[in-house]
Amino acid sequence: MRIPKKEELLKLQAQYKTDKKIGQVLGVPAYLVAYWRRKKKIPKHSLPKYSFERVKELWETYGDDRKAGNELSISKAAFYKWRRKYNLLEKPKVLKLAQLEFTLPGAGRGKNRGLTIAQKGLALKIGKSGVQVGEIVYVEPDLAMSHDNAGLVIKQFREIGVTKVWNPDKIVIPLDHRAPAESERTAEAHRSIRLFVKEQGIKNFYDIKEGVCHQVVIEKGHILPGELAVGTDSHTTSYGCLGALSTGIGATEMAAVWATGKIWLRVPESLKLTINGRLPLGVYAKDAILYIIGELTVEGANYKSVEFYGDTVENMSISERFTLANLSMEMGGKFAIVPFDNVTKKYLKGRAKRSYQPIYADENAIYENEYEYNISRLEPQVACPHNVDNVKSIDEVKGIKIDQVLLGSCTNGRIDDLEIAARLLKGKKVHPDTRMLVLPGSKSIYLEALKRGMIKTFLEANCVVLNPGCGPCLGAHEGLLAKGERCLATTNRNFKGRMGSPESEVYLASPATAAATAIRGEISDPRDFLKK
Repeated sequence: MRIPKKEELLKLQAQYKTDKKIGQVLGVPAYLVAYWRRKKKIPKHSLPKYSFERVKELWETYGDDRKAGNELSISKAAFYKWRRKYNLLEKPKVLKLAQLEFTLPGAGRGKNRGLTIAQKGLALKIGKSGVQVGEIVYVEPDLAMSHDNAGLVIKQFREIGVTKVWNPDKIVIPLDHRAPAESERTAEAHRSIRLFVKEQGIKNFYDIKEGVCHQVVIEKGHILPGELAVGTDSHTTSYGCLGALSTGIGATEMAAVWATGKIWLRVPESLKLTINGRLPLGVYAKDAILYIIGELTVEGANYKSVEFYGDTVENMSISERFTLANLSMEMGGKFAIVPFDNVTKKYLKGRAKRSYQPIYADENAIYENEYEYNISRLEPQVACPHNVDNVKSIDEVKGIKIDQVLLGSCTNGRIDDLEIAARLLKGKKVHPDTRMLVLPGSKSIYLEALKRGMIKTFLEANCVVLNPGCGPCLGAHEGLLAKGERCLATTNRNFKGRMGSPESEVYLASPATAAATAIRGEISDPRDFLKK
């Protein structure tokens, strides 16, 4: 074992702050890093303590985490954490005029400034060679997706007074959130949707049998690289796995899209996230994106377009890229894009029913921030209650008793996710004090899982296999939690009351961690079951 020199340790400490994270980089336990520090007389790193008054003053001065953080020489995410510590969560109603920044007309618009994918994509939609960050564009989407909430969109569409939707071929409606209907109210909403699609000639309607909306959109080739999609679901960002621009909007906005075929969008700032390194045994795309969200926080990409790069991403399947784009919403992303490459091209072969034009960022594209991550020593990650950015490594949480495990959702309900979990569960049983629910992401995934024997494995392990859909994820029906119960899920949100009682808890993790947890009845390290 090579012992790092003092200069190297100081450099690592400045970058990673804690002994634990330094240990992950070096591949040694945290206590060994602490021992080396003491021998080399390096004090434990401690962040400077900022007073409530100082944080409040900067927040009221700028109303912007990045600008306020610059004053303290800390990152945007770090300043946000200080705000959260002091419960300064609301935007200031009035900023201190003396500190306001003004941009002169034309400033920073030199010809040498390259364009990001978001800028290029939105410019293309309005027939221009480029657009500026902050510019408002009026665009026609290539896809308008709604699920069960299409009932509300229909109601608002009727109020506009238009009799026909702008383009029935660009509207896609899968029923998935409350499927089959769990109440009379939902049944009536589903009925209104079925009548509406027949009335309007909307052919891309998928009733309760097909699966989760985002999975269906990708599988059926409804969105393609370089295209723009809007959907009445926040995780519409998922389509960025194919190099598309996609974002969630509200029901009222969607009603206007149905009526006019247009929507206003502000050109977002962009973040460049570069992920390098080979995913270690027992670590998956879900762990990588949870770790990043923990670092950047739930506001780290607020109304930003996130672009993913690096050799880790290049080696990921479309399913894994789907997970990255899907969870980018949980740090506020407006768009989340993995640029088109041969992996995308191969996936779309036979699915794409029309030509498409991929979009790439310019080499000199201007990003608001650029982040680099090396995940070669990353451990399994778990997002703890009640925020997705409350992320801890498996060693910090293992042993916590779990009442229910949920495998599925638009985040991790694809065939590779099921395969990962089935491999661990093969020949084993779910702990008698724990129940495990399995929801394939779509009918086609369900059929493939049947073909490969995975469904048999789940049933023999005493799992409960449900129809493809979203029910438990959003707490609509199926598998709700009682007061005091804990669930570990492969889903994307864990705020209080998300899956039932507000006094329950939801932990988020990978399919492998979910399977290991189901076997032991407590949060467990999947590497214990994967060691060769």
